[in-house]
Amino acid sequence: MKKTLISVAVLLVVTAPLVTTSVRAQITNKSIYGTIDSGMRYSNKAGHDHLGNSKESRLSGNSGGLTGSHLGFKGQEDLGQGTTTIFNLEAGVNMSTGDSNTSSDTSIYGKKSENKSLFGRQAYLGIGHQEFGHITMGRQYTISYDVIKDFDPSNNINQSQTIHYLSGYADLKNNHNRSDNTIKYRHQLAGVTTLASYKSGNQVGSVTNGSEVAVGMLYKNSTWGVGASFTEIGISKMQDTAAAASQALGKTQIYNLAGEYKLNRFKFRTGFSQTKFPQLKVGDIFNHPQLAIPHRDQIGSTVFISAWGAQYDLSPKIELSLAQYSKLQYQSPSYRLMDKDKRTVLSSLYKLSKRTDIYGFMDWHSNRAGVSETNKSKNQQSITAGLRHSF
Repeated sequence: MKKTLISVAVLLVVTAPLVTTSVRAQITNKSIYGTIDSGMRYSNKAGHDHLGNSKESRLSGNSGGLTGSHLGFKGQEDLGQGTTTIFNLEAGVNMSTGDSNTSSDTSIYGKKSENKSLFGRQAYLGIGHQEFGHITMGRQYTISYDVIKDFDPSNNINQSQTIHYLSGYADLKNNHNRSDNTIKYRHQLAGVTTLASYKSGNQVGSVTNGSEVAVGMLYKNSTWGVGASFTEIGISKMQDTAAAASQALGKTQIYNLAGEYKLNRFKFRTGFSQTKFPQLKVGDIFNHPQLAIPHRDQIGSTVFISAWGAQYDLSPKIELSLAQYSKLQYQSPSYRLMDKDKRTVLSSLYKLSKRTDIYGFMDWHSNRAGVSETNKSKNQQSITAGLRHSF
């Protein structure tokens, strides 16, 4: 008996390191990462009176001028035979106040709790195979954003109200960069990435009401790249107790296309998106004495976004870029022009190291109807400078 116990003990001692090594070998990557971006911003015609007439300029602290500050956790586990599980949790941070802050933290035609989602930038879990692709589930980037993010002329500058995103619009107020409750498939082969996604509408009696489907394709090599996608968002009532047929309110459709060409130190980028909105009346989606969604009538319309720009690497440490965005909104089906908006960004970046850089950019915004709903100035100029560090 004693010999048996001794033999078992010796076996455990000998095999324990092997078991531990085997378990550790399964964890191929697990890391904490993030970006901190903070600076100052000056804007003219920033104030306005009760009539919307411009007044005075403003100098303010600025968080996330170039890139949204964030903290993330990601990793993957090797399950063997080319299969892995992957996860990503990413939280936005306002560097000016320390508050949780997530850009594009919105739902369709309704605001979430004041941009306070803990992991509002990304929160997904998935499984994948090196030959058959990956499936991820949770809050993640939309396919319309995935296919154009590397081709945006300003590198998707984060400063609010500075550019028009080529990913299109989820509704007349919010861009379409992220999506909740989404299942996404990604497959990559010989430089070509194929994507497809489905978002449940969580509606009783229907898998299509309130749902979202998207497909996209992306190709990149050392000289050029191109990406395109199509997205269809079903609009439905929030109250789902009635018959399924009475819940549907129409569909929003997004088409986008973008590309890049590299020539020596230059990068030339351009893109286009088209978003078609259905007609909605006040309270069609949700109607309550204290809250109506939408809060005003939405005329059926089409929004076109076009962008072009160039980046020049003056040296290995210095980047200069110019980008221009145009937005045209037409009423459907008459094609009467409803809105015309133009934004231009001139930026520079100096790399202090591989992880730290300083930047500055000037942006011009022009709109005959006013640069915002409350500010009726036909044009506005701003200057931003900041420091960014990634880890």
